[in-house]
Amino acid sequence: MLARAVMLGRSTMPVEPLAALWRHVRLAAPTMGRAPACRAALAGLALLTLAGCSSETLPPALGDDRLKAIAETHFKATVGVRRYNAPVYSDYLIEYLRKTQLFDEVAPLEAFRTPPTFVAQVDRRIYGTATIPIFTMITLGIVPTIVEEEHGLEFSLVPSLPPKKPIAIRFSYKGPSTLGWSAFYRAFLPNETLGPADWRARFVQSLAWHVVQHKGEISTYAK
Repeated sequence: MLARAVMLGRSTMPVEPLAALWRHVRLAAPTMGRAPACRAALAGLALLTLAGCSSETLPPALGDDRLKAIAETHFKATVGVRRYNAPVYSDYLIEYLRKTQLFDEVAPLEAFRTPPTFVAQVDRRIYGTATIPIFTMITLGIVPTIVEEEHGLEFSLVPSLPPKKPIAIRFSYKGPSTLGWSAFYRAFLPNETLGPADWRARFVQSLAWHVVQHKGEISTYAK
């Protein structure tokens, strides 16, 4: 999932959920001698190690009937995604709508020469929790940092033809994310996974199901 932009020093940078927080950390370049360089290298190694020791909550598993409904659904329709004021969110929507394979084409709105069947627009930012896991860093992962995070996407499909009534897709859920060595053990729980939840098929399946639930409305405009 994506997170809000947070201030780190003088720069603003997008922060992903806790599980991927340390991908974006940049160490200051050493200014003198070998000792600072060694300390920086060790700090970098510690951060990379912690980055791999993270787990997130998965969405609820779908039953066979819902998975079958997804597999049997494809809309003869195109979707143009309107650029959001924070483009990372609209880019994310494009990426995951494509992964559902429910539509003929999903692309940025400006890429279409003729109006697409639907214009998709991000309705709400869903982001992780921006956290500095101080005790986890100090103990090199022995003391875990666990926070509650929200995952998912909330957006609308607006038909290009009248009546232009938005079809609201509301896919979101919450659960604990863990940074530290205990994440390896939590990953064995049935509803948690090592690394980002949106890397897993269950996340894409859940998004697809929330779209398929509006099959009647979408089919009205699909060819």
